[in-house]
Amino acid sequence: MRADIAYRVRTTSGTLLAVSVLAVTVAGVVAVTMPAKTLAIGMMVIGPCLAVGSAKPRAVAAVGAYALVLTTWIATAKGLWTATVESRLLLLILCISGLCVALAYNRQVAEEQAAKSRARLLEIVRGSRAAIITSSLRGYITGWNPAAEQMYGYTAQEAIGKSIMMLGASRDEITLIAGLARRHRLDELETGRVHKDGHKLTVSVSVAGLLDRNGDLFEVCSTHRDLTAKRSMEARERLLSDRSAQAERLESLGRLAGGVAHDFNNLLSIILNYTDFAIEQGAGVGTAQDDLARVRGAADRARTLCRQLLIFARSEPGNAEAIDLNLILADSRDLLAPMLGEHIELAVRRAQLPLLVHADRTRLDQVLMNLIINARDAMPQGGTISVEAGTTEIGEEPIGVHPEVRPGSYVELVVSDTGTGMAPEVAAHIFEPFFTTKAKDRGTGLGLATVYGIVSEAGGGIGVESEVGVGTTFRLLLPVAAEHAEQDRGAAPVRPPVAHGQHVLVVEDEEGVRDLVVRILKEHGYAVTAAGDGPSALEQFEHKRFDLLLTDVIMPNMPGPTVARLAQQSQPGLPVLFMSGYTERLLGAQQFIDQEIELIEKPFSADELLDRIHRLLTAPAPETARGQR
Repeated sequence: MRADIAYRVRTTSGTLLAVSVLAVTVAGVVAVTMPAKTLAIGMMVIGPCLAVGSAKPRAVAAVGAYALVLTTWIATAKGLWTATVESRLLLLILCISGLCVALAYNRQVAEEQAAKSRARLLEIVRGSRAAIITSSLRGYITGWNPAAEQMYGYTAQEAIGKSIMMLGASRDEITLIAGLARRHRLDELETGRVHKDGHKLTVSVSVAGLLDRNGDLFEVCSTHRDLTAKRSMEARERLLSDRSAQAERLESLGRLAGGVAHDFNNLLSIILNYTDFAIEQGAGVGTAQDDLARVRGAADRARTLCRQLLIFARSEPGNAEAIDLNLILADSRDLLAPMLGEHIELAVRRAQLPLLVHADRTRLDQVLMNLIINARDAMPQGGTISVEAGTTEIGEEPIGVHPEVRPGSYVELVVSDTGTGMAPEVAAHIFEPFFTTKAKDRGTGLGLATVYGIVSEAGGGIGVESEVGVGTTFRLLLPVAAEHAEQDRGAAPVRPPVAHGQHVLVVEDEEGVRDLVVRILKEHGYAVTAAGDGPSALEQFEHKRFDLLLTDVIMPNMPGPTVARLAQQSQPGLPVLFMSGYTERLLGAQQFIDQEIELIEKPFSADELLDRIHRLLTAPAPETARGQR
């Protein structure tokens, strides 16, 4: 562009100089041939005046000298040196030539400064990282810098002369921008544009009007900055932030659920075992026996509900193994199809190859049952439930499941229905415990919360897509397991024999649970000493020896592990059985206990407690303990 401008300047200057020399020559010829000598000689002054436009002082001086020489020669040839008028004309030509040289010099300086400014502006435009585009008031492109080529994919030759509408601008937008640019500058107008290859861009456009000497708008200059990557990153960050907030909310609810379950388990231990006592003592009473059976059944349901809370809190341990998901789908079809009714069709599509996942079989059955029952309840007028399983590869990009899963191979389970669907504000809360859209007498709000807990505990994720009036689709991802695990097919547990006076120290801060445990042990032949806290328990070791320590884990003043450690210092090799309403996994995560300890989880039955104590008392003592005894 700079070369084009310089070429045009040189061409214009050369033309002006040629015209000025020609004008002097023509005036000389006329002066020789015409009788009006004074007028003809005076016409030679037009040469230096015309040469001023070339902005070359030396060239103007040369034209003036040429005019003087030619005038002198003509005057000498015609014998006019004696004429006063002709002498004045020569002096006039000399003065005008000098003035024209001065004007040409000023013009040369001005044009050099203007050329430097144009070159500077041109380099700024060419070097700008922002796309700079100039266009006429009708929207035709007149200027296109290299950044515009990079942003939109068109070269300058392809773009200049074309309508800016090829970039995705509408006719109304062009008219609006041109109208606003007449009055003021527009900054940071965010809009959409289209690349040469067709993909859409989000750009920020700043617009300024270009004015001529009279202050009239003749072109529009717009600066474009590509915001596509920035907006995509912001959308990704918002998505991750929303998912993180939801994960934190679910995590806090899980901790709350675990705390509720712990306290509830203490109460259930009392209810279950005292109900068993009453049933055993009131055998044959009839109505009272039936009433107690109902209480026992309600307590069992409460224990199941409590375990669902612990599953959601991801603290209820399970028996994980490598399982083929196809087998679970086959069993679920036979089990659940009769529960759906004739107005609902269940379509199950299994994979051709085994789909091995490492999870607890009972929990996977629970996951599938919860999802299918929810789908059934969402289709009161009937419809279709589709269950499909397969494998998929997950990369680095977010895929809409909670919690986020690592890249790798996963077994994918998709459960879809053609039911009523959910609004987005409802779908955002469906994995929270006690949140339900069902009637109060039809749901606890723990079904999907339990599903979330089971899937996340297995290292997977779950996502939901739903549209009101169309249906809902749940997508579950579970890590692929390597191979089948060996399953333990041991015999059913046998009730332990009655003890023979072994001495057990029971440490429990909850009075109701403490009394219950003492009663169970005494009725089955154990000698029992009870304490309500750690310091009281340690005092017993000053004058007694015990065969086993049974202590709660979390207690005021002194936790159970500390009691056990100090007790074993007084009586080395003492067997210890911990009990807690929290699970071993949760207690280990909170660093209350080690992985190698013996723990029985509340609520427990009398048989479960007696079996654990019997196995501990009959287990071979460690070599170190034998040596110390």
